[in-house]
Amino acid sequence: MPEPAPSRTVAFLGASGGVGLAALRRTLANGYRCVALCRDPSKLTAIFPEMDLNLEAQTGLDDTMAATRRLTLVRGNAHDVDAVARCLLVPGTTDGERRIVDCVVSTIGGKFILSKLTVDDPNVCANGMATLLAAIKRLRLEGVSCSGPSTPRIVVVSTTGISKCGRDVPLALLPLYHGMLRVPHADKCVMEETLVTSGEMFAIVRPSLLVDYESEAEAKAATGANGGNDGRVFLKQLAETNFSVMSKGELEVLRTTTKDELGRQRQTTKEEVKALEDKLKKEHMYKNIRVGIEDPIANKRISSTVGYTISRADAGRWLAEKLVFPAELPANYARHIATITY
Repeated sequence: MPEPAPSRTVAFLGASGGVGLAALRRTLANGYRCVALCRDPSKLTAIFPEMDLNLEAQTGLDDTMAATRRLTLVRGNAHDVDAVARCLLVPGTTDGERRIVDCVVSTIGGKFILSKLTVDDPNVCANGMATLLAAIKRLRLEGVSCSGPSTPRIVVVSTTGISKCGRDVPLALLPLYHGMLRVPHADKCVMEETLVTSGEMFAIVRPSLLVDYESEAEAKAATGANGGNDGRVFLKQLAETNFSVMSKGELEVLRTTTKDELGRQRQTTKEEVKALEDKLKKEHMYKNIRVGIEDPIANKRISSTVGYTISRADAGRWLAEKLVFPAELPANYARHIATITY
């Protein structure tokens, strides 16, 4: 069960969308105090319009921050040590009582550029992890206290397809992972290695291919609940495409086709989704997330799982419930890697 708020504080890097936003929503909903680093805080103020973001004078924050009773937004970049260090401080504490947050969730990543088969910043994750560790080190050297010897707990989102312990993606997706996603995956590898060798308490999450369905129920609703095409055929066809021999024009057509196909798959009404969610919950199918575990320090696989997709929403909720809420990281996740998939 989650520890009652406001006893612990969680910092988020990269929470303006995707898995990070889902984890932030879940964490706030369970009463935790949260701090989110944002290049543009207006993105999160738009997402949480019910929250009053005009409490700077009451909380003693400077003009780079905005706070509520449970959510603080810090303006800055995840590659800026000063900004990250501010995000790691429990809001409202004075100079003599400054304390580092209990947990840090990092879900930063680059924007994929299909025409170039790369991301806008090929080192975004590696540099982000180096910056986070540097910020923690600086605060400790300044005498900022921690709530325990294993804090802050660092939880990061990585990816399948980069395991050193064997295959963790379907065979049909190997060309996609090892070709199209080669650059961002190399970045994730460096990020993981930097964290694993840091000596910090950590947990790494490797979700399978992330999709935008709100949940597994929406995925089933969008592709037919009666066993019809569930979208995997399209993924397999995409994975078998040889991108290296395609012209720029052909890549643009593929990008448009992919966008249209994924949009078509998401066509469903809220009523249909709600009805299917109720049905799946009754059948105990609603949060059917499979988990595989690796020990990166011993370089061995403890248990394995292979799957095609998981929604960003379900991945974020799983991360919050399994890795953020427990007062101590469960032994099977502490300094381990968890692969999650439907």
